[in-house]
Amino acid sequence: MSYDFWLLPAEHCQDAAAARAFALAQDEADEPATLIASNLAADISADLTEEQGFLSVTPLSGTGTAVFVPSPWRRIQDARDVMVPRAFAADYGMYDSQLDIVLSPRGSVAGRFSTSREGTFPTITPDLIDHFVGAMKVDDFVVVETSDEVYIQTTRIDIKAFAVEHRAGSADQHFGTEAVKAPEVVDMMKAWLTSGDVAITDQHSWTKTAL
Repeated sequence: MSYDFWLLPAEHCQDAAAARAFALAQDEADEPATLIASNLAADISADLTEEQGFLSVTPLSGTGTAVFVPSPWRRIQDARDVMVPRAFAADYGMYDSQLDIVLSPRGSVAGRFSTSREGTFPTITPDLIDHFVGAMKVDDFVVVETSDEVYIQTTRIDIKAFAVEHRAGSADQHFGTEAVKAPEVVDMMKAWLTSGDVAITDQHSWTKTAL
């Protein structure tokens, strides 16, 4: 059984529902691949060593404007790390049909998004924050990192509390607070992603964290 990623033109990746509907329509139409889809499929298929191999079927081929990428479950992380930058460079997004989330170059922020259950993503989007923070269980974590040592992160401490920390490059710029509900954490992370520390420091009581 493979883990399926669907690569689609960014204009059809406004949200997960739109991406899924478009991908299914492309699959049903079963038309020859467009030039962009063919080139993207070839780019992903090319020059992968056995250690880098993350394709259940090779070489890939496009279907209309879509590229469907089946990957072994144990290679999901490798697939994301290679596919997302190449898809974004072609103005394509990636729909993850198992998680029902979409990554698009439009509205994404450069960086890394890390989770306790689903590994990392080589980009940051508001939808990732919504999806993963909203589903956190006790001891789960989410880290939104825009560069080395610049990040905001959260851990669910218990059923009624989240620890939230942000760091701006060094230990003396590392601060923590607590939040009660997931939507509050989501808002904090999105504000930080848009405007940095200044967007959240006045809205919460932060304490310098001893590391």
